[in-house]
Amino acid sequence: MQFSKVKPLGRQVGLAIAVVLCSAVPICSQSLPSINGSWIWKEPARKNKPQVQFRLTLHRKGDVVSGVYSVDEFINGQWQGEDGNQTPFRGRVKGNSIQIEFDPSATVPGYQEHVVYSAPSDGRQPSTAVLTSSGSTLRWRLSSKTGIEGVPAQLALRRERRK
Repeated sequence: MQFSKVKPLGRQVGLAIAVVLCSAVPICSQSLPSINGSWIWKEPARKNKPQVQFRLTLHRKGDVVSGVYSVDEFINGQWQGEDGNQTPFRGRVKGNSIQIEFDPSATVPGYQEHVVYSAPSDGRQPSTAVLTSSGSTLRWRLSSKTGIEGVPAQLALRRERRK
């Protein structure tokens, strides 16, 4: 039986390539920290006045992002809704930001599981927004004309703590 001899230089080059490839994966994935989970923005509370709460739930798989958002109203800390609402969206990671599209008029009542985004089929363009991560903050910037009623075009969401 004959074994091929690998020259020491060839071994060193192979080892160097392996080190570069193994270290490149964490570098690429660090461009956008983990964004999975729920993020929340609340309008400042005022006594006997409505307070809007915007919640974004994100699921990232590779460079594809999907999820739902909901808009709720509170007065003096009491939720003013009945069955809740959620609007699905989808998007893609591009560098350290996420570009999403959604249809604000496609809100689904209640809290059904596995709600999936579908682009408007009546000729309307979907609404779009850009999300950028900055530490424990996720910045939302509306990038289309049609926004979400009661929600500012730009805001900063905080990761929602699990109870």
